[in-house]
Amino acid sequence: MKRSDNLSVIGIIAEFNPLHKGHKYLLDEAKKQGETVICVLSSNFVQRGDTAIAEKRIRTLSALKSGADMVIELPVLWSMSTAQNFALGAVSALKEAGAEKIIFGSENGNIQTLLKTADILCSKEFSEKLSKELKNGITFAKARQKVCEALGGEKDILSSANNNLGLEYIIAARSLNYNAEFETVKRIGAMHDSLEEARFVSASLLREKLKSGNFGFAQKYMPEESLELITPESISDIKRIETAILAVLRTKTEEELSVLPDLSEGLENKLYSAIKTAKSLDDLYEKIKVKRYTLARIRRLVLSAFIGADNKFFMEPLPYIRVLGFSKNGSKHLKNLKNSSVPVISRTADINNLSANAKKVFETEAKATDLFGLTLETPLECGIEYTRKIIKTE
Repeated sequence: MKRSDNLSVIGIIAEFNPLHKGHKYLLDEAKKQGETVICVLSSNFVQRGDTAIAEKRIRTLSALKSGADMVIELPVLWSMSTAQNFALGAVSALKEAGAEKIIFGSENGNIQTLLKTADILCSKEFSEKLSKELKNGITFAKARQKVCEALGGEKDILSSANNNLGLEYIIAARSLNYNAEFETVKRIGAMHDSLEEARFVSASLLREKLKSGNFGFAQKYMPEESLELITPESISDIKRIETAILAVLRTKTEEELSVLPDLSEGLENKLYSAIKTAKSLDDLYEKIKVKRYTLARIRRLVLSAFIGADNKFFMEPLPYIRVLGFSKNGSKHLKNLKNSSVPVISRTADINNLSANAKKVFETEAKATDLFGLTLETPLECGIEYTRKIIKTE
């Protein structure tokens, strides 16, 4: 696709955890196709059930310096959630922000294959067969792949993380009646969460190297404008608040745990029991672990209990758009957001105009950021969600 096709606003959904050269490649591809590139950026707690490597404003500036024109926030209630909820929140944000096309990376690299797979996943037959498979006690992921293949889906299409997220973006857009165009860029280099070196390494490997102080390694795989924003003092480590997490969890009642998002089959009882005896986070995860649930899902449950998240907003679109930063070009598009059907937050005063439900989302976000601040070498003060200004670049 070329600019002459009149697509002016391109959307990207990302964690930039941290922003590496693979992400820069995706941003460059988006810039070739649109006048304005909008990124939806995960909050300070991310989908794998951990803290982001750096505070979201550092990652926002990194995105703007790497080619994004506007960065909007994916609040913690969506950023630290299932692929389905993550996608619904992010795609709803891009819809309200006026993105005409969404570009994402995938292991498959073929958008027609992914669209066909989305058709299968949205079918009534798939839903019926999946329910039967889940009764056999296998994991959701395995049951989903098995049924998808039985209905004509490509082998192992659902076994890769970025394929799955891309499919969820497509499915979310359909549920929102959002007629966005989709394009996928084939993932090059190391796979998601891989610790192997390649042309483009995974964010997991970069986080590991950065936390160990190996900035020389990161220099090979991160754009200079991204790496220069990260200092040893700005790197988050959840281990710094491990005791705090366990302490907060020990105060939780069974009733409070029963309303956590993405909870099923009495898992709250197992969680409640484990909390009373666990002496570390790893110990807690091990005590909760069951065959059907991934470690990431268990970590998300633990952190949801820690920050006080509940299921009220689970599988709901965002109640507002919050702009974290924009370039000179992005400032022009900001004026178009007045047509959004949800409130737009670009300054602290806008918070006062939110509905009660939307304010609860923002208050949870503010609380999560206050807790995230303790994971840094030099803790951040409370209240920065109300005091930090929007980031502007040329």
